[in-house]
Amino acid sequence: MKKSFLPWLIVMIITCINVNAQRNANVGIFGGTAYYLGDINPSRHFYRPSLSLGGLYRLNINTRYAIRLNAYYISLSGSDLDFPADFHPDRPFNPQFFNTSLIDAALQAEFNFLPYEPNQVRWDYTPYIATGLAGALVVQTDRDASNFVSLPFSIGIKTTFSKKLSGGAEWSFRKTFNDRIDGYENPSDTYSIIHNNDWYSYLGIFITYKFFNFAVDCPAYD
Repeated sequence: MKKSFLPWLIVMIITCINVNAQRNANVGIFGGTAYYLGDINPSRHFYRPSLSLGGLYRLNINTRYAIRLNAYYISLSGSDLDFPADFHPDRPFNPQFFNTSLIDAALQAEFNFLPYEPNQVRWDYTPYIATGLAGALVVQTDRDASNFVSLPFSIGIKTTFSKKLSGGAEWSFRKTFNDRIDGYENPSDTYSIIHNNDWYSYLGIFITYKFFNFAVDCPAYD
């Protein structure tokens, strides 16, 4: 009796955990703008803002933590003709410009500053930060750009509109380990892995929806 009951108990626990994960999972869409920081544009934010859009999946572990997987299409461009000549002293001989499109994919852990009950309380909200690991697949470029990995740093705010619908806004930076997004590698005589690699950033809004709906919750999580 005990031996026959144990497998059923294991199956019931696994089912409850899976149901609870689905109950706290959301999928959504993101849309906004993106821009590049690097050798051509060392410090101007929202320089040549371009399209950024994609989808995301978020698993809310508890009221403070969540795990998110997202994939965004991002377009980046730049030209040193947009900046004073003293920014780029070699311009008369070799003016630089580029257009690069990529797919940015990231796995991030989110931390909510306030207790957040997604899909439970209307107009519940929290600011949050997120970080993890990201990578980019270059899909179109007019320069010698290649695929690369990056470290994402994100800050945002999210809120619930109903038990199924939520949304928010996010500003994220990508510290890449690549200096070829703009096709302009190490223009100075000194090299630093911290300062010579390119960055890019995106800012936008997202809407998420809970597709799963269960009439009876698992008693282990009531």
